[in-house]
Amino acid sequence: MAQFLKEEQRQAIIEAARQELREKGYQDASMRSIAAKAEMTVGNLYRYFKNKEEIQEHIVSHARDEIDDILRELTVDTVSKEARVFSIKTDVNELSKLMDRFSDRLIGLFQKRPDEFMILLTDEKTEEKIIRWLTRTIRSLVDQHYLFDSQQQERDLLTGTYAKCICTGIKTIFNEKDISIESLSSALKTFLHSFIVMLDSDFTQRNDAYSFYHIPNAEKEQQ
Repeated sequence: MAQFLKEEQRQAIIEAARQELREKGYQDASMRSIAAKAEMTVGNLYRYFKNKEEIQEHIVSHARDEIDDILRELTVDTVSKEARVFSIKTDVNELSKLMDRFSDRLIGLFQKRPDEFMILLTDEKTEEKIIRWLTRTIRSLVDQHYLFDSQQQERDLLTGTYAKCICTGIKTIFNEKDISIESLSSALKTFLHSFIVMLDSDFTQRNDAYSFYHIPNAEKEQQ
């Protein structure tokens, strides 16, 4: 009987922590609030879990592993390669297809583990992993428009900033309330696809303008 009650209390803590983390995110969640939701003292809570991080890891470990698998599976060398030769151009259609696959996998995980997935969206380590993957994935799209070594800092700054913007957009879409899974999936795919297309279009227009004003002058100087 004692063992049964112990396991029952442990499950009460896990469910309380799941609710607390889903509502507030890791940073704002507290052991005191989790204990209150589980209807026990904070001292009793610490008999089961030593800190907030341990509780969260227990809840999200499987979902975290699945996100790692998604990012590892969708890492394609031909997409993230350095495109600093004029004859090399990132295939935007292929990049958009990759983003579609990324979207499908995220939606699938969200349907399978909704609470764990939403908790991980507020997890700094997970966010860093997603941003690193996005940075690698769109780097060639940025690099092909900044071909000179002198532009390295600008190139790195833009790539990282764009990746963070995409990650923020993903979080915003998943945090939308009262939306069907079909609409959620459509919105996510449209956002990712349009971001890539608009980014490429903007860079192309920028480079055309740069070439029009600067390349002729450079040619004159060489003559």
